[in-house]
Amino acid sequence: MFTLAARLTHTFTELELAMAELTQLVGDTANTTPVHAGCFSLPPVATGDEHDPVSHISVTRLDGDEAITAALAGFRQWFIQANCSAKASFRLPGYLVLPAASKPELEALLERINALKTQFKTQVQEAGNRDQKFTLVHNTLPGLITLQVYRHLVLLPHAVSRLGFTWANKQIIQKVDKETLIQQLTAARLSPPALTDAQTWLRCVDREIYDVKRLPASVELRLRRPVKTHPMANVRWREELTPRQQQVKAHLPLLLCQDELPAITALGNYPPEKVRKRRAASITDEPLIPRLHIYPYQPKT
Repeated sequence: MFTLAARLTHTFTELELAMAELTQLVGDTANTTPVHAGCFSLPPVATGDEHDPVSHISVTRLDGDEAITAALAGFRQWFIQANCSAKASFRLPGYLVLPAASKPELEALLERINALKTQFKTQVQEAGNRDQKFTLVHNTLPGLITLQVYRHLVLLPHAVSRLGFTWANKQIIQKVDKETLIQQLTAARLSPPALTDAQTWLRCVDREIYDVKRLPASVELRLRRPVKTHPMANVRWREELTPRQQQVKAHLPLLLCQDELPAITALGNYPPEKVRKRRAASITDEPLIPRLHIYPYQPKT
């Protein structure tokens, strides 16, 4: 029987070989047919700065051969870089447009690459708890950032007429059932976090339960958790599909196979010069339970 570390190493080696095939495929295609590419390079996050509020991000645009080289390298940037935070994952929004004839071969290769990524993740999860997974990965492949290996490469399934890059700086908002929340809080009373005094924890959770129960019946609850600023792409399909437009994450360059180039809206600096005004929120700015990001919500009548 092979050890888990040996199986992980084998999967990673297979993944590297498949990525080398992708580099070869793109290179061979570019030698005979133009491969259009654009990447939007983002500044690295220094160690210790990963939790700082994001106030400005400068974007450097790369085109042509420089963008192709950056995209192929970005697909394989899996290890910690010097002077960069290991807690802030690498991102390189962009696109590679290959001819439509290359789609069957590229599609099959990406399916294999993404299957290996999933297999690698599954093997890491077999290690056990968080500390055991960390030990497995960093003893086997020192300096590896697992999230950057896990990310699937994206081949857009249809021809695209417009590809617009933008910044997402939203919040996750979900409805919270009061009774379910009370049950969760009640169960949490017996599980104080590490380094927390049990009696202090009980008083804290009991107060949270009391605050939920005393809310008027007309007040609902919402989870409102901030999401880190990240690049997105608005995709408009060339065909009459439903929905005609879709938004996808743009952590890495998107792959397209089509002969007619889409209209491209480049990713600009953050924050954008023009910010769309949003309607006034009905969710109060004062959280009911700050540690869980739970807010009161008054539905409009």
